[in-house]
Amino acid sequence: MARAGYHSPGADLTARVLKLLSRYRTRESTLSEIAAELDVSKTTCLRVLRTLQGHDLLSYDDETRRYRLGEYAVVIGVRAEEGLDVLHRVRPLLAAISRHTGLTAAFVQRAGDNRMMYMAKVEPPSAAGVSVSVGNRFPITSVSYGKWVVAFADDEERERLLAPGLAQMTAATTTDPTRYLEQVDALRRGEILESTGEYVAGIYAVSCPVVNARHELAGVLVALGVLAALDDEERRDVCRHMRRIAAQCTAEAAAHPRPSTGRPREAS
Repeated sequence: MARAGYHSPGADLTARVLKLLSRYRTRESTLSEIAAELDVSKTTCLRVLRTLQGHDLLSYDDETRRYRLGEYAVVIGVRAEEGLDVLHRVRPLLAAISRHTGLTAAFVQRAGDNRMMYMAKVEPPSAAGVSVSVGNRFPITSVSYGKWVVAFADDEERERLLAPGLAQMTAATTTDPTRYLEQVDALRRGEILESTGEYVAGIYAVSCPVVNARHELAGVLVALGVLAALDDEERRDVCRHMRRIAAQCTAEAAAHPRPSTGRPREAS
């Protein structure tokens, strides 16, 4: 959120349009759909859309009357990724995870106050993997790997994140806040979190945290697959590989001086 006194309505609407069209569900939208989604008038919205189109940041299909991200948005995305050190760190790990496990490997980061977003992925040719969309956002508490965000949060932020309640995603979802926090407090850096259909029926997920030089949560690496396609030994193998990845991430963070406080604790 921009600081008071440094807010430009036009720039704000431009950013909201670009974010909207970067999402999987709304990646191709009409003027009416965009205006309704962003709660602005069509006239105001059209000015922004035409301006972005003129800069090749958006493209427009005359037949469908739908807007989508344009060619120059690709250039901006590439330049942005070049400046994100964490993506350079995790891309080889994603490839290694997917190659070894045969599952989808994804890197997830926090996006805003209460959401996470897929930032990068590697999807295998095997039927065991699942499809995810880079740019797709979802509530922190709607996925098992959101527990890593809560694990690194302070008490005040935890209270705020859990204030809306915990939705019952499947029969296995933990909805009791006390029990949820017990699970969160059991997490350790250098360890993994395994979920068997807890948040999406039939989906298997194993995740581990990626920590930056300040020992803050930089994101989460996750292996995702179809639960029914994996037997017990295959799941154990996924966990073993993810533990190796988690240990590697922890070793890299250990190369930097550690602050006196921080969550979660190291694995013993």
